[in-house]
Amino acid sequence: MMKRKTAVTAFFLSLLFIAVSSVSAFEIIEEKDIVEEVVVKENFIKQADNFIVLFDTSRSMADTYPATGGQKVEAAREILRQQNAILPDLGWNAGLYTFTPWKEYYAMAPYDKPTYTQAVDSLPTTRSSGGIVQQTTPLADGIDRLNPILAKLSGRTAVFIFTDGTYQRVAPKKLWPMDAARDVVQNHDVCLYFISSAKPGKPQKLLEDMAALNACSRVIPFDDIYRNPVYGAGFLYVVDSTKEIVTTTETRIAGVKMPNVHFEFGKYDVLPEYKPELNKMADFLKNNPKANVVMAGFTDSVGSEEYNLPLSQRRVESVANYLEQQGVSADQMALLWYGKTNPIADNSTPEGRAKNRRVEIAVGGM
Repeated sequence: MMKRKTAVTAFFLSLLFIAVSSVSAFEIIEEKDIVEEVVVKENFIKQADNFIVLFDTSRSMADTYPATGGQKVEAAREILRQQNAILPDLGWNAGLYTFTPWKEYYAMAPYDKPTYTQAVDSLPTTRSSGGIVQQTTPLADGIDRLNPILAKLSGRTAVFIFTDGTYQRVAPKKLWPMDAARDVVQNHDVCLYFISSAKPGKPQKLLEDMAALNACSRVIPFDDIYRNPVYGAGFLYVVDSTKEIVTTTETRIAGVKMPNVHFEFGKYDVLPEYKPELNKMADFLKNNPKANVVMAGFTDSVGSEEYNLPLSQRRVESVANYLEQQGVSADQMALLWYGKTNPIADNSTPEGRAKNRRVEIAVGGM
């Protein structure tokens, strides 16, 4: 899968999926259009009912993170701060724990932004504080400790695990990470999101294998989520794409409108009739290198989640690949995929299903 990095900022959570159901052609939005036409949009659809963060404070997290010059653990904490800052309160239950060693910083409870902010700020960050002292990385033990927490929850839970893919088997259970992850996935409605700083080889392969245990789990490169707060938020909710979205006049951001790209049943190839509009967008992005594009793939309701999530991923990657072929930088693109969630038309009719097989596109950042 192609790796893409971007510097998309939090305003994309309000730009994402601009009235695409009513857009028929590529259109550049002038500054006056923003003032006169864009309205506030706050209709969100949850993708999870609960979320849990397992934070890594092992020795390797004290290494220097090249993008900042500070410790990697400080960058990890900044990721959580960014996510918390842009997260709307949709009635989640939340938990925040370190697993190296295990410690509660926000015991599983209804999400409260101020209290959760305090918990994030209290996470250890430096050797001098005594926080980064753990020599071992009991990854399997940390995953295993999720079981009693998950057993008390209802609905789907998103678990974000900061890890470099290394581990030690610790007493008394001496579990393998793969076995612990398989047990959690088989016994609970859970999606595991590995925020990975793993090196190529066995550590990276381990995370990929654990993410393959069910359709919704995946590996997210640490660099990508540090640069792009949309990634983490996108796994928790999606903006309702049936209504027009918004930016406020204060942001003064010019962008573009882009129609949905639709697909044939079970297919993910970009159809010829969409290429002229994509070519216009590609020219715009090449001429505006500070612009960024967020794309989200969807399917109709035919088939299981295990089938539709990968299909929606292939669709959004197909559009991104086409744009790259036209000269658009991969750094300007952020990709999300949601399977059959958030339909914009009636899935009981062929016409409705055709509209739901789509990639939605939002451009901004100027």
